[in-house]
Amino acid sequence: MKVFYDTDTTAENGRSGKPTLSDEAAKIRVTPPGAEGPGITPEELFAVGYASCFEHSLKMVSGHKEYPLDTVNVRASGNVVEKDEGGFVLDIDLHLEFSGLTREQADDVIKTAHTLCPYSNAICGNVDVRVYTKLNS
Repeated sequence: MKVFYDTDTTAENGRSGKPTLSDEAAKIRVTPPGAEGPGITPEELFAVGYASCFEHSLKMVSGHKEYPLDTVNVRASGNVVEKDEGGFVLDIDLHLEFSGLTREQADDVIKTAHTLCPYSNAICGNVDVRVYTKLNS
């Protein structure tokens, strides 16, 4: 298997810490849900990463299939859900908005993007993901 991208992060103090990226490209403060003041939760970081990665996958697939995609917007919203047997899982909604594609093209792009996106592949079978699609003329 060929490594496409490599990154390294150190977490310190869990949900109340300041994780460090090996290349120091960003400075962030991690906070628990509901905390006051500046900071971002790990779940928000996941949603940002998933939305960004999935949008890129949608654009790549559209270009490869030569579909007339004008714009695409992706919003990821998520929940942390307590399982009946104990423990917690993520639960994600992806809200996709396209212009330039037919319904059939959008459905094809979404299906293929899920096979390409590393986030979709990582959580496949482990996280409930619902996709809501809006087409603009």
